[in-house]
Amino acid sequence: MGIMDSKATMLGAYGVEHTTDLTDEQLDELVSRLVHMMNNRYSNNEELKKWRSNVLTMLNKYGIYTTNNDWSKVNTFLLDERISGKMLYELSVSELIALHRKLMAIMAKRQAIVDEEKRLAMEN
Repeated sequence: MGIMDSKATMLGAYGVEHTTDLTDEQLDELVSRLVHMMNNRYSNNEELKKWRSNVLTMLNKYGIYTTNNDWSKVNTFLLDERISGKMLYELSVSELIALHRKLMAIMAKRQAIVDEEKRLAMEN
């Protein structure tokens, strides 16, 4: 699932660098998150799979998911609180839909900047 590449980021959310620094409560919460992710990953929910695929398509266009099964960049990007604050397999359908909308907005803004730069270059 690419979580080892995101270990530091996940632990950083708890303000620690090593799992040995977690309290029992934090460790239980982290284990619960990981179990939830594993269950989510192998879910047969077609809507969940559809929206996960939609998000991965956007991340591919964004240049983050460029190698199949390379989750390190995906999870690091998604763990950013400004993006989702969770890894891909933690996200519910509603969270995936919201993330897809956010990624579409980011892409639109990026395209608007590129278009404006082109327009300015043509004027000069």
